[in-house]
Amino acid sequence: MKFTTQLSIVRSTFTALFAAIICIGCFISIPLPGGVPITIQNLFAILAGLVLGGIQGAGAVGLFIILGAIGVPVFSGGKSGFAHLVGQTGGFIWGYFLAALIAGFIAGTPRTSEKKFKLSKWIILTIAALIGFVINYVVGIPWFIHVMTGKGKFLTLSKALEYTLIPFIPGDTIKFIVSIPLAAIIRPIVARYLYPDDRKEAEELINDLKNN
Repeated sequence: MKFTTQLSIVRSTFTALFAAIICIGCFISIPLPGGVPITIQNLFAILAGLVLGGIQGAGAVGLFIILGAIGVPVFSGGKSGFAHLVGQTGGFIWGYFLAALIAGFIAGTPRTSEKKFKLSKWIILTIAALIGFVINYVVGIPWFIHVMTGKGKFLTLSKALEYTLIPFIPGDTIKFIVSIPLAAIIRPIVARYLYPDDRKEAEELINDLKNN
């Protein structure tokens, strides 16, 4: 098998792996009165972008969305179906995709030469993660208001924020803080497989993956 083909398979495997991690996050879900549950899937979605880069990170989230749309119970609380994507929390799920894409582009493609504790990289990752979390709300909150209005439940902006933002600030602050060192540590490791500088070393790593 050609090296380029092997590399494509490895990249697809990592994309699928992160999609699986996002899916697993559905088992940690705390319902709230407003109808938007506390979940860690937004952390995993944004982390996919920070670690893999924009295209692959968004690809992982896209795969997660497709699985949920066709009936695999991967949305928060073990829910599934296309109806959930256009329901009151659907905007947050679509927000995962956009958050991973933009955060990933800001963070850039992972490189083996990255230093895990380089200040400039941490600053970039901090900006990328912050924008990722903000984007998730920017997409999710207006859609929540739209759907609730369609159901005849008009919400003021302050009431909508009470349901969709305020209860999540402490948890998302922790997730935001955790995402930065995680991404900084994982990125150069992942880069050895996805964007190797040394072809011989990459072939050895790929062979090790195949054998294990």
